[in-house]
Amino acid sequence: MEKIFVLVKSSEWEDIVIFLSQEEAIQSSIKFPRYHVEIFEKRNELPGFEPSYSYYKNGEYYKE
Repeated sequence: MEKIFVLVKSSEWEDIVIFLSQEEAIQSSIKFPRYHVEIFEKRNELPGFEPSYSYYKNGEYYKE
C-alpha cells in the first residue's frame, strides 16, 4: 500500500474516515462535495505515511 486517503469532515476524530482504495476516496469526495479527501503517501526513510499536500474534492484532484 503506497497511499491512504483521509476524508476530513471536521477537526473531530469521529468525523475522520480513512480509505485504502483510491476509487472509494474519489467516490466519497463526490458523495460529500463540501469536504475533501487528503492523500497521504508512504514514507521512504521512516515507517508510516506523510501528507502529499494533494486531495480530492467533488471528484477532482488538486495539488497544493
